[in-house]
Amino acid sequence: MSILRGLLAGAVLASNLCLADSGVLPDPVKTPGEVMTTDANQICRRGYSKSVRHVTESVKRLAYESYGITSRQPGEYEVDHLISLELGGSNSIKNLWPESFVTQPLNAHVKDELENKLHDLICSNQLPVAQAQREIASNWIQAYEKYVGPLPDGSQKKFQRALPAPKPQPLLGLISGEKAPLAKGACPDSAPIKVSKNGIYHLINDSNYDRTKAKHCFDSAAAAELAGFRAPK
Repeated sequence: MSILRGLLAGAVLASNLCLADSGVLPDPVKTPGEVMTTDANQICRRGYSKSVRHVTESVKRLAYESYGITSRQPGEYEVDHLISLELGGSNSIKNLWPESFVTQPLNAHVKDELENKLHDLICSNQLPVAQAQREIASNWIQAYEKYVGPLPDGSQKKFQRALPAPKPQPLLGLISGEKAPLAKGACPDSAPIKVSKNGIYHLINDSNYDRTKAKHCFDSAAAAELAGFRAPK
């Protein structure tokens, strides 16, 4: 009996890994999801997503490399936000993964439908932001069934229990190169780069540096960008 149980567990694990590799669902360890805001008034403001979208080509390359994708056809993938920007998601590498446009019947186009639906529910005061973020990060396929409806033809049996939901964990946290701010919004000498509440990082020689109260501190501009923040325009 124990041998049979082990074989079944191995088959489930292999199936889950194949689905993650296909781009349908992200690896919950590599891409747990991370949020930038839980303020509904902010994310429901017209043009919000465009105003905060900032993923550099170097971060996109890192996302592909982390999933072992060394070559791809034009239009085959997009580096997608697990928790989309319109739901308050971050540009951090923790919230990005290469999602396929071409897998059938589930792909990036199907996930877009869910994102739009959740945004509409949030902005009509029918769904708390944090709940929408949590459910799409845990398993967007299950969230699609709950909020949009039946999955595209042929997908229910194959994908309904594709990956177990990751263990609950804080979506916001320190990453490599980040230090906690000091009192009164200052940064330690080891991580002098300040990130404002608007998600903009400031170097020491920046004219706005002294007046900026840091919400995050980083040791380099590259680390700040990897976490999803941007330089001043």
